[in-house]
Amino acid sequence: MKNIYQNISLALGLKAVFLVTTHLGITSLWMAIMADTGAAVLVTLNALRLLSYKPKR
Repeated sequence: MKNIYQNISLALGLKAVFLVTTHLGITSLWMAIMADTGAAVLVTLNALRLLSYKPKR
């Protein structure tokens, strides 16, 4: 569950930052699109860590 919360926080956090900065004119729409794509890659890589998880029995 910790991994899921990390992924959600990362994705929504980056979206929120670029939403605000794009509306303020600091970043462009294309930068926001690239950041969203980058966030998807980071979330996927973070989720792939679960493949090596071995629970203690």
